[in-house]
Amino acid sequence: MARVVIAASASIDQAAILTDLMAKAGPVTAVKFRNLFSALFDRLARHPEIGPLRPALGPTIRIGIVPPYIVIYDHTPNDDVVTVLRIVHGRRRISGAMLAEP
Repeated sequence: MARVVIAASASIDQAAILTDLMAKAGPVTAVKFRNLFSALFDRLARHPEIGPLRPALGPTIRIGIVPPYIVIYDHTPNDDVVTVLRIVHGRRRISGAMLAEP
């Protein structure tokens, strides 16, 4: 089983998403999405190569979906670590520049 690491930028993304959902849709919805993100992270630990590759973002970059959000992650087969890089709304234009850590 792979180890899942949440990058600082993805942690900030998730916190912002959940805060926004709490304000706009209420605590039930925010908890639902927190659980959906956790379930995806658990699936990535068991099946790190389940998401489709996104070579335009990097040779080992993949995505997972928690509609309407896209979880962008990196998995290098030889290290058995999944690094969640960003969590963004699916309508957002995704580019390699957004994956750079500040």
